[in-house]
Amino acid sequence: MSSLRRHPLAPPFAAPPVTSPLRAAIPRTAMKPPMRARLVPARFLPGPGPGPGRARAAWSAREKRALLAALRAQAALGLPEPLSRPLRERLPRRSEAEIAALVQRLRGRAAREAVRTRYRQCLEQLRRRRAQLPAPIEVWLELAEALAEGLEEVTAAAFSQVLTVAATEPLTLLHSVPPHPPSPVALTEQGGAAPGAPPDPPAQPLLPGDFTIDFQRVYEYLARLCRGGKGPPLPPAESAVLLALLGSLPPELGALDCAALHSHLRGSYSTLTAPCPPGTVPPGPPTTPGPPLAGWRGVGLCPLNLFLVPLRLLARADASG
Repeated sequence: MSSLRRHPLAPPFAAPPVTSPLRAAIPRTAMKPPMRARLVPARFLPGPGPGPGRARAAWSAREKRALLAALRAQAALGLPEPLSRPLRERLPRRSEAEIAALVQRLRGRAAREAVRTRYRQCLEQLRRRRAQLPAPIEVWLELAEALAEGLEEVTAAAFSQVLTVAATEPLTLLHSVPPHPPSPVALTEQGGAAPGAPPDPPAQPLLPGDFTIDFQRVYEYLARLCRGGKGPPLPPAESAVLLALLGSLPPELGALDCAALHSHLRGSYSTLTAPCPPGTVPPGPPTTPGPPLAGWRGVGLCPLNLFLVPLRLLARADASG
């Protein structure tokens, strides 16, 4: 019995494993996972080179810097496509196929990065636009562009015609310095002097140091601008008149009946921006039987007065009121 005594440092007796009949019936090979095909990375695949079956080594940082320097040197020459021979000379351990493949990957990466950068810039611009409240003049400009869609040429032509007529008005010629009296034929056509009336006295000769202002040139210059053309520059006197006209716009706007004009514009804005109920046709101008009207008359809009402002609101307000 003393021989069966266990030594204090000996491991304890292990119990025999308990094996179920179902587990014993299943073979050990059926419990292993199926074999998976191992794919070799592309950089280790055999490629063209000096030796058969040579594995492609990964591009080192030194090789990439050399390739980038060679591409920059060719880009400085203005070449549309990189030449493979100079690149091969810079990278003697690489084949032309390997260099072309890397250049193609770099192109794709640069194109993706450019698209991402442009997309981020567009999103940032859109965020800034939405964050900034538009000024009232910007709101009215957008509304005018929506109303005058397709009528820009008509508007420009109409303004040009108005300014061309203003250049030949008798008052325009008489307010020039020195005044240019119109011909009797022009006065008769415009309802001026009757036939047989005595002609106006001839213009006085200019003294040394006097300046001349021809308002006809000013109106003709503005008419050319409305048509999108460019003419000869105005002389100094006419240029000063044009600057004075532009500088007088703010006080002239302040001299209008601002309360009535404000009320009319608010009503026009509410009418033009009101949503149309579903299933209804937007109200249009009254139509008469006959052929359809062409141009801006067919839509009931005047290009020179898109917001239908009454002419009485464009006159100076009464000082007493």
